Amino acid sequence: MKRGFRLLGWALLLPGATSSCGGDIGGDAAVATASSGDGGGGASAVTSVSSGGGEGGGAMGVGSGGAGAGPTGECAQLAPGPLAPTLVTDVFDGSADFAFDGRGHLVAKQGPNLIRYDATGQTSNFASLPGTVLGLRYRPDGTLVAARPDQGAVVQISTTGIVDDYVEALQAPNGLSADTEGNVWATERAGNRVIRLAPDATVEVIASGEPEVSQPSGVVFDPARKVVFYTNSAAGEIRRIDLAIAGALPALVSTVPSAVLDGLVLDTCGHLYTIDSKDRELYRVQLDAGGAALGEPELLATFPTSVANAQFGSGPGFNAKTLYVGGAAGAIYAVALGIVGAPVPAPPEAP
Repeated sequence: MKRGFRLLGWALLLPGATSSCGGDIGGDAAVATASSGDGGGGASAVTSVSSGGGEGGGAMGVGSGGAGAGPTGECAQLAPGPLAPTLVTDVFDGSADFAFDGRGHLVAKQGPNLIRYDATGQTSNFASLPGTVLGLRYRPDGTLVAARPDQGAVVQISTTGIVDDYVEALQAPNGLSADTEGNVWATERAGNRVIRLAPDATVEVIASGEPEVSQPSGVVFDPARKVVFYTNSAAGEIRRIDLAIAGALPALVSTVPSAVLDGLVLDTCGHLYTIDSKDRELYRVQLDAGGAALGEPELLATFPTSVANAQFGSGPGFNAKTLYVGGAAGAIYAVALGIVGAPVPAPPEAP
């Protein structure tokens, strides 16, 4: 295995770079809008979104380190909601989160095991991990990290499926987000904390205490803005912590009324997507260069089964311009957005 790491989606941000995802799972579906009055249940396709190449250089620049350029290209033509989700698979169960390994596999729970699923529908056992598992994310060294709230621990799983201790004595760890330095940003739902787990297992508290941090769930680190976004689940809030400002208190970004917010993910334009696990809905919150909301949350999709987290597709067979959404019910859905996600760490290339 080669050393180092990749940033998934990075090539798609370069002017002239073309996607290799044409025809991938979730990519052939047209972006669809629900007919009025049916609550999102009767969808009809209205606008086709290509899943093939095209320039990613028209993005606002937040995701590529150039915040403030203004929305152009894809970022100025975001597909409006509501959109019709497409079922990808329902082979999982008990998996609140999932992760792409960048090599053509989607990894999630099936009973007491983590399994790999590829775009042809083939599955294979990856690791034994009984009990509740929440956040799942890859670090750039190729290890998969998993939050085990019942054990108060985050464990790490090697590329060969060996499970090892990483950090213990946590209070119901939930969401995870890895960065290119190997740190893992995490939420502690029972501890009301947002923390950073260093590669050497050192724990640093980034923010804590109600009401600013209250039953936190989803989390995503944004290196372009140097902020951490997280959700206060029961309050239906998205908040951010500005890491460049010493002692900065968490700022309110947006609220989805009556929602129970779970996972968070960023697109290449620097906008946030979050899941309302209570009403099984996907929302987008458009942000400015500083991380403030540009308007009210936009309902993008409603799902027939429970959902909790979302990730942009990566790796052979999965479309980079599609958001994949799943939850403990075991189903994974595809929502074709026509835009790629912000770069995230991925395991090294195989030799």
